Amino acid sequence: MLEKLLDRFREKGPSRPRSKMEAEKRRRFLIVLAIVVAVVASLSIVGYGYYDTGVRPWNQRILKVNGKVLDMRDFVKMLRLNGVSAADDAPYVISVMEDNEISRQGLKEDFGVVISDEAVEAKLRELLGMTDNSTEQEYREAYKQAKANLKNAGFSIGDFEKYYIKPSLTSEELQKQIGERDYPEGSSLDHAQVQALLVTGADDATQLRARWEAGEAFDKLSEEESVSESLRDTDSDNTATIEWVPKGIRSEAFDNFTFSEVWSPGVISDPIQDSDDTGKYWVIKVLARGQQPLSEADRTTLISVAFTEWLEEVSDPENNDIVNYLNKKGGTAKLSWALDHVAVGAS
Repeated sequence: MLEKLLDRFREKGPSRPRSKMEAEKRRRFLIVLAIVVAVVASLSIVGYGYYDTGVRPWNQRILKVNGKVLDMRDFVKMLRLNGVSAADDAPYVISVMEDNEISRQGLKEDFGVVISDEAVEAKLRELLGMTDNSTEQEYREAYKQAKANLKNAGFSIGDFEKYYIKPSLTSEELQKQIGERDYPEGSSLDHAQVQALLVTGADDATQLRARWEAGEAFDKLSEEESVSESLRDTDSDNTATIEWVPKGIRSEAFDNFTFSEVWSPGVISDPIQDSDDTGKYWVIKVLARGQQPLSEADRTTLISVAFTEWLEEVSDPENNDIVNYLNKKGGTAKLSWALDHVAVGAS
C-alpha cells in the first residue's frame, strides 16, 4: 500500500511553488479569518454574560405542579401582584400559584372546560368599565391607559390577563360547574327550622341548656356573654317567623344532630362540641324539618362551601406531584434574587 502511494506521488510530481500574489492573498485571508474568529469569540463571551445575568435567572424553576413548571418570571410577577416584598410572605404567594395551577388543571380534567381567549377579553373589557353601549374608540383609549398604568407597576396587559384575569375566571367557572352539579337552580334540599346557641365552654353551655329547659326565653339566653352566635334566622317583616336552614350551611356537628335520622321536635340537645371550633358547643332545638327550595343566598353559600371542599380534595399532596424549588438546594438564593427584583426598576 505504501509503495502504491509513493508511485502516485512520483507520477504527480512535487507541488508548484506559490507566486508572491497567491502568498499575499493567503496571508490576508488568514488575517481576516483571525479577526473574525476574535470578534465572534468576544461576542460569544458578552452574549453568554448577558444570558447568565439577564436571561437565565428569569428561567429558573420555582414550582412544578403535575409536570407544569412555573419559573422565576411567574414568581416575581405574582409577588408584585400580591404586593409582597418580604421573605416571610413568599410562602403565601407560592400557595396561591399552586392553587391557581391546580384549579386550572382541575377545571379541564374534571369538567372539560378551558378558559377561552374570548372570555379573557370580555373580562378585560368589563374591568375597564366597558358596557354594551361602549364604542371601540372608548375601549382603545381605556386599553391604552390601562397599559400605561400596568407598565408602571411592572406588568403588561398579557401579564394581567395571565396572572389575574384567568385565575379569576377559573374560580368563577369552577363554582358555576360545581353549582350546576351539586345544587342546580330550583332544586330542593333538606331544611330545618331551629333555635340554636353556639356557646364558648362546655360548662356555660350546660348551664344555658338547663336555663332554657327550665323555660327561660331564648332571646334572653342569646344575649349571654358566653354565646358567640345564636341561630333563629328571621325575615324582616315578621320577627316571629323562623326561617328554614338548609343542610350544609353550618358545621358537620350541627348537621349531625339537626338532620339525624331519629329526632324529636322541640327537644333541646345536650351540648354538642362544634366540629369547626373545638372550644365551642352547640345547644339546639329542632322545630321542624322538610324539603324546601334553596334560596339564592343559601345556594351561593353552599356552592362556596362545595368549592372550598373541592379545592382541598384536589390539592391533597397524595393526589399531586408538587415540587417547590425554594425548598431545594439553592432555594434561598432564588428567593433572595426574586425579592431583589420585585421592584419594577430592578427588572
